[in-house]
Amino acid sequence: MDTLALFGFSVAFSVTAWGVVTARYFWPKLRILPQRDALRLLLTLHAFRFVGLAFLVPGVVGPDLPAAFARPAAYGDLGAAILARS
Repeated sequence: MDTLALFGFSVAFSVTAWGVVTARYFWPKLRILPQRDALRLLLTLHAFRFVGLAFLVPGVVGPDLPAAFARPAAYGDLGAAILARS
């Protein structure tokens, strides 16, 4: 099977699984919280977005990954993590 198709299946299954987890566990608890507390919990997840900096580490991603994609993605994730913590 084509690796691009396998990647697409992986993403689709991941989104589906997280959708089920969100609907069953997160959403019922978040909707009864005050908006400020609910947003604080949601933003906490984005505090882990620094993982995108791995795009800049040689050997972590393939050498064919274009720098035009890797740099903005890595620093964008870092910016999201910094903003989520404030």
